[in-house]
Amino acid sequence: MANRTSARTAVEPGGLRLADVLRSWNIARNMRSTLFAVAVATCAIGIRSQDQVTLSNGDVVHGKVVTMAEGKVTIRSALMGDVTVSITEVIDLKTGDKVTLKTNEGRTLRRRVVGIEDDNLRLDGDVEGGGLLVANIDMINPPADDAPKWSGSLKTTALYTSGNTRRESVGVLFDASRSTKKDRITVDAIWNYGTDEDVATDVKTLTQRRAGGGVKYDFFLNEGWYALGTARALGDTLADLQLRFTSGLGLGYTIIDDGVTTLLSEAGLSYYIEDYRTSGLASQETVSLRISYRLEHQISEETKLVHRVEAFPSIEDGEDFYLQAVTELTTSLTDSMVASVAHTIDYDNTPATGRKNADNRVLLTVGWTF
Repeated sequence: MANRTSARTAVEPGGLRLADVLRSWNIARNMRSTLFAVAVATCAIGIRSQDQVTLSNGDVVHGKVVTMAEGKVTIRSALMGDVTVSITEVIDLKTGDKVTLKTNEGRTLRRRVVGIEDDNLRLDGDVEGGGLLVANIDMINPPADDAPKWSGSLKTTALYTSGNTRRESVGVLFDASRSTKKDRITVDAIWNYGTDEDVATDVKTLTQRRAGGGVKYDFFLNEGWYALGTARALGDTLADLQLRFTSGLGLGYTIIDDGVTTLLSEAGLSYYIEDYRTSGLASQETVSLRISYRLEHQISEETKLVHRVEAFPSIEDGEDFYLQAVTELTTSLTDSMVASVAHTIDYDNTPATGRKNADNRVLLTVGWTF
């Protein structure tokens, strides 16, 4: 008995018992099995999270659907890099995670795609027979829209002469606009001031004092039509005008917009008021039509022509009519500096007492764009 016991507890060379060796081997085998199971599970999870695109020729591409736009799907594969195929070649599509889907009508939703069936993109959570027509998908994972930015210009004009007559004039013109896919905001402002002084008599004569501005909001209804709201105010001392104010609503239509030429036409109704500086003259208030068009043409990369007309014929009084027409030629001097020459005519069919119907102005300006 003593000999058998000694045999079972015999010590292996190096001081290890046989039982310890067997136990260590079993532990190592169990660890290998566990690691193998973890690896298999990890691979399964990785495959599950990957997107899968099946092509009409039987090929299956695994990876990530980067985007779908203009009828082409781009898949990013770890083995093949970016693969781009026509959507017409795709017979099945599955995504491991949610993707952003944008329809042709502009609707956006975020869902996981579980396949294509009967030309429908089946989405996770849809009832049987649900989904979206593949032909109605405009984009998958569309790029984020850039934040809208304001663009415009600030221009100045100035004149100073001395001698028998001292002449001073200064002016500032500002315009800015911001556009998105849904709407457009336009603002502008003007200020002009000028005097002539006879140095012999020290008599100073006011030659110009005008200030005004406007704001316009356009809401796009579709590719061509838009609804609009507009307001404008102007004061002109030499025209005896304390305030001319218009505010109204209307519709506009984009006739041309090809990147070189833009032509807009607008019509609507406006509240129109003229308040005079001279005491005793009654203010004129009326409801008017507002008829307008704006033409912009890029003559060259540096030079642009703008011509716009805005007319307010009164609905209540056929003789009451106001119109402003502006023609401006602007050219770039540097990346941010511009020069322009503009002709403006203000025509009022019922001006203040002793004033003319038309005011014509030609301005040479230098300014900066942003």
